[in-house]
Amino acid sequence: MYERFAEHIKSNLLLGEGKRILLAVSGGVDSMVMANLFNNQGIDTGIAHCNFQLRGNDSEMDQELVLSEARRLGVKSYTVRFDTTDYARDNKVSVQMAARDLRYDWLESIRQKHSFDLIATAHHLDDSIETLLINLLRGTGIEGLKGIPVKSGNVIRPLLFATREEIEKFASDKKIRFREDHTNRQTKYLRNKIRHEIIPLMKE
Repeated sequence: MYERFAEHIKSNLLLGEGKRILLAVSGGVDSMVMANLFNNQGIDTGIAHCNFQLRGNDSEMDQELVLSEARRLGVKSYTVRFDTTDYARDNKVSVQMAARDLRYDWLESIRQKHSFDLIATAHHLDDSIETLLINLLRGTGIEGLKGIPVKSGNVIRPLLFATREEIEKFASDKKIRFREDHTNRQTKYLRNKIRHEIIPLMKE
């Protein structure tokens, strides 16, 4: 995984010499693996965590884990708390869209304030496939058929080379701590329905 990560970054020209990268880390397996991969490469990073206060004590435990890992890696960390439900109501958007908007706006503000060059998110190959299928279901044009881009603006996605299964195996092999968000198993959300029902049928 270390070699493939380095090659993915190099082949897609994601980083330049001396670039500082702000890592968006939720505490889930994908972003915790990403933090460890960057640390292994000796890249100058910071860790940013959003507490959306949507899952009670679980949200607090997510934040605690991320801050603990940042200390272990010797990386500067940044955190924020959002009243996500109130924002969604006030702006008449879904909670998922509210969390996305709040997250990216805050990450960009931290990037600028602390002189980071880029923001890295932990989207992986399965996420890209799911996004492509969502776009197809909603009636996409050619752009939607590309899935998630490896880079857009100041945001890079250095894990798009790996599947969820590969990331989970790597975390297990390297004993990387992470927390599971139980809402990822709820099929009332379109992405989760695609992940847990449609893709397994397609594979079959």
